[in-house]
Amino acid sequence: MSEHVKRIEVFGPGCARCQETYRVVRHVVESAGLTCEVVKVDDITRMISMGIMATPAIAIDGTVVMTGRVPKSDEVQRLLGIA
Repeated sequence: MSEHVKRIEVFGPGCARCQETYRVVRHVVESAGLTCEVVKVDDITRMISMGIMATPAIAIDGTVVMTGRVPKSDEVQRLLGIA
């Protein structure tokens, strides 16, 4: 899956948990040498349109894969198919 991932979105209003989630995702992507885009999304309208009710949340190529907690590095690796 990892070589096909184009975009990872980390959703959250900017709280410490959301910033930590973004940091963990960036770290995993950079450590694995992936070339996908990682973006932080703080637009509430976009979160609602994605059906996100709890942050932080992660979407991979437009599909929400995790909400409501800060993931560990190994969880992000599994989500990306590199664990």
